[in-house]
Amino acid sequence: MNNKVVIIMSLLACVAWLMSCKTEPFKPNFENAGGYVIGKETCNVDTSQDFWLIDLSIFPLPNNYGDSLTLNGIKYGHVVKTVGLAPQFKFIGARVGFDFNLSTSPMQATNCNVTNPDTYLLKEMNVINQAEIR
Repeated sequence: MNNKVVIIMSLLACVAWLMSCKTEPFKPNFENAGGYVIGKETCNVDTSQDFWLIDLSIFPLPNNYGDSLTLNGIKYGHVVKTVGLAPQFKFIGARVGFDFNLSTSPMQATNCNVTNPDTYLLKEMNVINQAEIR
């Protein structure tokens, strides 16, 4: 009788293990990409409130995160904007990897308080994590 209990318990453990193998792999609720800082909007007297422009063209390729933009005569294909850029990356050419969520449609900065604001209609990136890419 004791052997039957051990066999039944072993079979139940095997079935439970097999059922757990059929679960979907973990999928995070954010995206991950790398890119270059290519510019900045000018909208606010308090420049810390301005959006930074990021070209998410380093990885993954191909990606469809951003929109096309020509800036200073250079055409970029995967541009988004964010106010969540860390201070150490706030310079043109910084290479940064991001975990992020992205707005579903392009957004234009409003309520600018500088003369002749320079803004762009782009999707907005909400930064979760960021790190330098070497």
